[in-house]
Amino acid sequence: MPASKSHQEIAQDTLPAASARAQRPCDASGFALFSKGAAGAAHVMAHRMLDEARCVRGHRLLGAWLERRTGSGSDWVHLQWHMAVFELALGHWQAAFARFQCHILPAAITSEDALTDAPALLWRLALAARTPIALPWEPLRARALECMRRVSAPYVTLHHLLVLAGAGDLASLDRWLQTHAPRTDSCNDALVIRVAVALRAYTACEYGQAASALARVTPYISEVGGSRGQNELFKQLAQAARRKASAGDSLPVYLKAA
Repeated sequence: MPASKSHQEIAQDTLPAASARAQRPCDASGFALFSKGAAGAAHVMAHRMLDEARCVRGHRLLGAWLERRTGSGSDWVHLQWHMAVFELALGHWQAAFARFQCHILPAAITSEDALTDAPALLWRLALAARTPIALPWEPLRARALECMRRVSAPYVTLHHLLVLAGAGDLASLDRWLQTHAPRTDSCNDALVIRVAVALRAYTACEYGQAASALARVTPYISEVGGSRGQNELFKQLAQAARRKASAGDSLPVYLKAA
């Protein structure tokens, strides 16, 4: 990718036709994360409930399963993420936030068990809040900046960039783009760059540009990983940017916690 391209030119680059995997109506790709044993069965069920838009039943079944158990590690954290998604779908914002604070945030700042689940859920909480609300972005930002010093899988990098956008850290997004945009050498890297440009526009309150850029890249996110349920966030971000652009809003959707 030529170094002379502006952020807007990068965002407007033509993407190839979406693959069949990107267009699958079923969230089967999410099952592969883990599907063995009791936790695996609960995970498969959670994805199926999301696929079928049966969030009430998913909330009831997964909630009953979690109530009878304790756990730790990435599988446990991811099931907590699923439960919080059900809670948000049913309007239980406070319950989802409490779950984030109890199960996901501690894992995010002490391990690598929540590198994608933590920022994805905190963004969902920000978008679902009735008014802009201070959320604990700073510990995630510090963790993301630490992790970004080493090479990560593209899908994990996407979530580090989500953290920077959620924290309103425009300077770090700019530094990352200045370092990585000139030396993109794969399709996955190019996609991550385009998402970064879209998130930069969102962070800068350039919501019209962000909405257009996110709408272009959202169908391709699954090419670098994640399930449909996980990647729904990028569609939600595009919709939020479109609403804010239409309303002439110049305020960020996020606030930094005191």
